[in-house]
Amino acid sequence: MALLPDSERQKKLDSLSDEETLAILYDWKGTWARKNQLPPTEDWFIWLLLSGRGFGKTRIGAEMVRKWAKAGFTPIALIGQTKADVRDTMIEVGESAILNISPPDFMPVYEPTKRRLTWPNGVQAISYSGDEPDQLRGPQHMKIWADEVAKFMYPQRTWDNLMLGLRIGGNPQVIVTTTPRPLTLLRELVSNKRCVVTRGHTLDNKLNLAPEFLKYVMSMYEGTKLGRQELAGELLEQMEGLVYDAFKPSTCIIPRFALPDKWPRYFGQDFGAVNTAAVWYALDPDTGFLYLYRTYKAKASVLEHAQKFKELSEGEQILRKVGGNHQEQEARDGYSLAGWFIAEPKHSNDRMERIRRVNSLHCQNKIYIFSDLHDYIDEKLSFSYEIDREDRLQDKIYNEAMYHFMSAEGYLLSEFHPDVVGVGAKPRVK
Repeated sequence: MALLPDSERQKKLDSLSDEETLAILYDWKGTWARKNQLPPTEDWFIWLLLSGRGFGKTRIGAEMVRKWAKAGFTPIALIGQTKADVRDTMIEVGESAILNISPPDFMPVYEPTKRRLTWPNGVQAISYSGDEPDQLRGPQHMKIWADEVAKFMYPQRTWDNLMLGLRIGGNPQVIVTTTPRPLTLLRELVSNKRCVVTRGHTLDNKLNLAPEFLKYVMSMYEGTKLGRQELAGELLEQMEGLVYDAFKPSTCIIPRFALPDKWPRYFGQDFGAVNTAAVWYALDPDTGFLYLYRTYKAKASVLEHAQKFKELSEGEQILRKVGGNHQEQEARDGYSLAGWFIAEPKHSNDRMERIRRVNSLHCQNKIYIFSDLHDYIDEKLSFSYEIDREDRLQDKIYNEAMYHFMSAEGYLLSEFHPDVVGVGAKPRVK
């Protein structure tokens, strides 16, 4: 019907009764969905939709939730990047949100303060956000819709907690709808035999997109690296224009081993406007190699952060703790009052010098990362300069405010001299 000329379509619609019109309006599978918007025909545990902007991912997720609710599966988990994204995009505001694609006779009641949707048959869906993964410790679910996982602040931790709670019912399932980014989590899902992958291009949904939008984005981004990711939904091997382009994941991401107690430790912190992040490094005195063995990122008070840092560092010989730029002395004073002294970094006001020094350490393979630090690794492998429509690198770092681990690391590691100590030696791997 969507392909009919306007006049013919209107004639057909005018001939329908109110009941028939309503049935067609809410007939997703038979009327509105494209073939690549329907669930896999084979049995599936994880359905991963990797597609470009405007493909119709949100509608697919919302319709899947409606189908699950109609079949009586409860509870269902809804998780997006933030609380606002879940509320606005997945549940309430967007034209493809659950409340806007639900028929009047099967409309759920939304209770925002309880983060809950309840359908007429008693099925419930609970909302969560990717910036608070610990919310998912404890709750269990039959089904999950996870939207824009590639934008989560803690993708791996959130995913792990989600899957550990997907443990009731005879057929637990999770649908993931996202525009891709080169994250470890997405690469692992694509290679997982229990995951069915559907890929899609923005142009697949051109009948439902504004012509001016399509003209603009296709003229600006078609054929570029950014367009391959944001329009074609291609999962790139790595971001173009990486800030730390000397970092070699295959060499410098290693299995965790027990660090010798005698190795000195170092601590770097980014205070952050909302989220505080910290990194702990150990130095092998024989080689000069640095090993990242612990990370931390959370929302809390200064007192709570300081207490947690002391608990995590108990028994460790931390030689230096640094954090923040020159203008953040008040924050450093607050931590000192809480019993966790933070010094001003030596290069606190020279971001490019910090980057240059850290990248020099990477050039010499002097920084090693334990492979279970997924959120840090995802930051490292997506921390990149902006690219223009001609695929030329810009001086500006893309969405820099999101990269708290990179800031914490820069404050700390820029104090280490990228000299020749340790070159030619091998990292400790046990």
